[in-house]
Amino acid sequence: MIPLDIATLAALLGARVVPGTHGDRIEHVMTDSRIAAPGPALFFALRTDRADGHDHVTTAVRAGAIAAVVERQIDGAALTQLVVDDAWATLGRIGRHVVDTVGCRVVAITGSYGKTTVKDLSAAALAAQRAVTASHASFNNELGVPLTMLSVTAGTEVLVAEAGARSAGDLSTIGRLLAPDVSVVTAVGPVHLETFGDEDGVAAEKSRLVAALGGGGMAVLNADDPRVSAMASLAPSVLTVSASGAPADLRARDVSHDEQGRARALVHTPWGEVPLALPVPGPHHLVNGLLALAVAGHEGVALEAAADGIASAATSPSRSVLVEVGGVTVLDDAYNASPPTVLGALTTLQALPCAGRRWAVLGVMAELGAGSSEQHRAVGRAAADVVDELVVVGDAARGIVEGAASVGGRGRVRTVADHAEAASLVLGELVAGDVVLFKASRVATLDRAAAAVIAALEGGVAA
Repeated sequence: MIPLDIATLAALLGARVVPGTHGDRIEHVMTDSRIAAPGPALFFALRTDRADGHDHVTTAVRAGAIAAVVERQIDGAALTQLVVDDAWATLGRIGRHVVDTVGCRVVAITGSYGKTTVKDLSAAALAAQRAVTASHASFNNELGVPLTMLSVTAGTEVLVAEAGARSAGDLSTIGRLLAPDVSVVTAVGPVHLETFGDEDGVAAEKSRLVAALGGGGMAVLNADDPRVSAMASLAPSVLTVSASGAPADLRARDVSHDEQGRARALVHTPWGEVPLALPVPGPHHLVNGLLALAVAGHEGVALEAAADGIASAATSPSRSVLVEVGGVTVLDDAYNASPPTVLGALTTLQALPCAGRRWAVLGVMAELGAGSSEQHRAVGRAAADVVDELVVVGDAARGIVEGAASVGGRGRVRTVADHAEAASLVLGELVAGDVVLFKASRVATLDRAAAAVIAALEGGVAA
């Protein structure tokens, strides 16, 4: 974050100032009073369905806040108070001010899935020759996007921001806030159908980030997804990518996979040809690498440097993370799930070397709407053809059990109540040579099961 003084913020926000006694130079922001700031901080007293930040201003002072943005004055608080009508809107306005002050370019990434991986790969590709600030983890909503903007530093040349949507119009709001120079759309799939109705509704929402581009903006689109490629008409300029060899500005050929299932390809681009190696397993990640390469190429990063950056990128936790420990291979892809991503993970599991048994620990795929049961059954049918041991977590995922039972298959199917029971079952039976996949929507918390299994294996605890 760049330093900000309280007088400048007050003028920017048109805030009423209640003076405090703790200084006037802001170097950090806080939205959670339980987490101490490393220096003088501005606390945003945000109201949510679960809590009201105004109740925690005193705690924020002890955690390092010297000022707070509030919607009502807190009597007796020693810090400076900036009284505004809407603290949430203020968060975005200050984020926009920081980005405008620094003058960095903005790359915004959305899609039904793959956006965090594309964010990570794009940041790595750009960082080969640019100073980059990127979203932490999946900071992609009305809180995460402004916080990402506020994390920009004086030297930042490119901001890479992930943008998600749970309600109609979210990406219009986020698009206006980010004012992107580059908008990337990864894919459209059956995600949040309870909100958007069908995949056309999802596409309409994702397209809002493309529509947010200014006159010189560039859309980077997945040409292998018809709903995404149709968004080209909304963009001033377009770069398309294809992992299938279809016509596109960037297209992969001579595709192969190494022994860990990581894609390799020779990529034709507008700037020449370059070998591309993905750092994460799964054939479905090749298009993510192409999108990142397109972003970096458009921003003027040398092709070979961008490809090297992608090959060595560190990706976010629980997103196709492959861990080999105690003779067991764990594929932790448990951060989130939708039908296409679960099928992709099963394909990856099937391709990984396995001297023992293939396990899949699967849980609910949330927010699929009216077709949820059949989508879960389809995943169950696919899993039955791949795995020796299928563990289904939670009653909400019972369609996976039904699907697997409908086709028979070679392996056992067992059900458990929660992530803790899943970890216990798996740990009780894993042996050297086994490969185990964890995949579900976040509500199933299978990332905790994967972490528990990995920790136990590192400690030498297994059957």
